[in-house]
Amino acid sequence: MVKPLHVAEAGIRGVPANYGGSETAVEEVGSRLAADGVIIDVYCRRHRSDYGGGTYKGMRRVVLPSIPTSQLDTITHSLLATLDAVVRRRPDVIHFHGMGNALCLPLFALSRTRTVITIDGPDWERPKWGPVARRVLRFSARMAVRLADHLIIDNHPSIDYFRRVFGVADDGFTYIAYGADLDAPTETTELEALGLEPRGYFLFVGALVPDKGPDILLEAYPHVGGDLPLVVVGDSPFAPEFREELHRLSVRDDRIRMIGYQYGDAYRQLVANAYAYVHPPRREGTSPALLQAMGYGNCVVTNSLPEALAVTADAAIPFAQDDPADLARQLDRALADPQLVEEYRRRARERVRTEYSWDSVAAAHRQVYERLVRVR
Repeated sequence: MVKPLHVAEAGIRGVPANYGGSETAVEEVGSRLAADGVIIDVYCRRHRSDYGGGTYKGMRRVVLPSIPTSQLDTITHSLLATLDAVVRRRPDVIHFHGMGNALCLPLFALSRTRTVITIDGPDWERPKWGPVARRVLRFSARMAVRLADHLIIDNHPSIDYFRRVFGVADDGFTYIAYGADLDAPTETTELEALGLEPRGYFLFVGALVPDKGPDILLEAYPHVGGDLPLVVVGDSPFAPEFREELHRLSVRDDRIRMIGYQYGDAYRQLVANAYAYVHPPRREGTSPALLQAMGYGNCVVTNSLPEALAVTADAAIPFAQDDPADLARQLDRALADPQLVEEYRRRARERVRTEYSWDSVAAAHRQVYERLVRVR
């Protein structure tokens, strides 16, 4: 009898996916592979584990503690996951999500477990990190390139960067895009509970940190005409001064509604029914929220960030990079031309259908895992 492939997923908060893009990717890919006979262990953080079950969508949940601070939460949990994997579970492959987890790789030196790290770009360049964290992340990138058995990179600008700066060889990485759901919800009950109407608001989704650019949007919006509200979905427990700045910007315009985190049906209905989705990040790899907005058929207005333009191609309205004034002009343009908005909705959905299906993403991950096990 052939032993089933055994994969561990680490470096995330856990499943169910209630926290961000990496968690969603693990849930979407892991559940598909589990249904296909792969053993999937997902390392979950105890302080994020409200779900009590030992399995979820066929995946085995391994709940471990961590030090729940912005600097130590991920690395302390990943270190414990590493020890558990090396000593107890011994998977064929462990897949870390996030560059900082490369600090754990030396512990696999004598293990038969193969290591994979997903990276989405030069994370140390993001404004949210201080000088010490930036040095650690850059060091982690070097460790990832040297020590990981394989890298997964989800966007072409980052591939070019790691080739140029770190000399990553073509056989050292695989490009695998993020995925998105095409089945938009038809219910609007959660929307109505928030006092919103379908196609009656602009939408932003993201952590309220500088690299996501919410301040660019809040500076722009008072200069946008019309009476559509701007709905801001997200928060950040780790950037109190920046959050206070955003609050000062938001109170200048009573059309701006900051509604915090939204999950499940509320999140899906908000994304599916916006008039347009605004994507203003200063730094980002492939954004899960952007892809989901496109998959649900949104008109997207995006910052002219190379990574964002690589994802959207001709399926979004770009504004001049980091420019609130041009963002306001492009939002006014969208308001004035509903036919243009409909055309970009069609383009966005078609772009996701052809380039970002979860089934193809899951199949690509399995190919990487199986190839590493074969060459072991």
